[in-house]
Amino acid sequence: MSDEIATMPMPGTDRRFTGLALLAAAALGASVPLWTENMPFVLILASQAVVAAIVALSLDLLMGSTGLLSFGHAAWYGFGAYLTGIAAKMLTADVVVLLPLTVVLTIVLSAIVGFVLVRQIGKTFAILTLAFGQILFALVFVLSSITGGEDGLQGIPIPTAFGFQIVKPAVWYWLLYGVLLVALAGAFHIRRSPLGKAWLAIRENTERARFIGLNVSLLKLLSYIVSASLAALAGGLFALFNGAASPDLLNWFESGKVLMYVVLGGVGTIIGPVIGAAVFTVTEHYVSSITDSWLIYFGGFFVLIVIVAPGGLFGAVSNLWQRIAAARRGMSA
Repeated sequence: MSDEIATMPMPGTDRRFTGLALLAAAALGASVPLWTENMPFVLILASQAVVAAIVALSLDLLMGSTGLLSFGHAAWYGFGAYLTGIAAKMLTADVVVLLPLTVVLTIVLSAIVGFVLVRQIGKTFAILTLAFGQILFALVFVLSSITGGEDGLQGIPIPTAFGFQIVKPAVWYWLLYGVLLVALAGAFHIRRSPLGKAWLAIRENTERARFIGLNVSLLKLLSYIVSASLAALAGGLFALFNGAASPDLLNWFESGKVLMYVVLGGVGTIIGPVIGAAVFTVTEHYVSSITDSWLIYFGGFFVLIVIVAPGGLFGAVSNLWQRIAAARRGMSA
């Protein structure tokens, strides 16, 4: 249902208005550093929300496109953070080298891991992703001489780009936001491409997709690799932005949070998980500053969203917008 909302055809006027609305939202997001100049913490929180949005988008490319449910997606997020941090300390602090290196190595490892995992179906795949995440989590402590163990990876040098240090929070935000916009553009392009349509066919009916000649295993593997690479990229950006990486990034609880981002925003809607990640990140900060029992309140809110709006926040807003548009067309008829 959520994907039907995202791809439902609209009249020309509504399509143009929606396009303008998306451009306005993108411009508003880019302007955040301008109106938070005297509120540095708000800008940092916004930057963290952007990183969370990239991770959420990466999981949606897997779960929302091919229907593969991952309980250990944070494994790639944490892997990217540690890989980038270690490379920054041992090789170079230049993001132009670090981030592509992280993505390439993630593609190699995720291809090997994914070759085994995507051949499993349903709960087996989900459980194995959780097990893989816990293996990486344990390796952080086994390789404590490199990773820092329980203390995490500390002392990551200030990143540079073409010899210039990236220090200002505003510059960091624009860098992170730019990556998010590029990732969103890529996700929309893939969704409309033959590859994206093949992924959706697998999600809707795997056996029928195989019957019409699609290489289901290969297509699932490609989805897994793309998803893992984007998550690792987000992890690398997080490590460079914070100057550190902790084992919590690989824990099952972090994977649960990423899953909540996607479900809260709307599975398969692309924009929805980005909204869900932003809402969760901001709400988590402000509610947890008031009470230690913030998970109880947020859990109740999450259950309410699932019951009232199965399509997530984006699905609820889309339904409301379509009703308003239909009413407006009815009045003009």
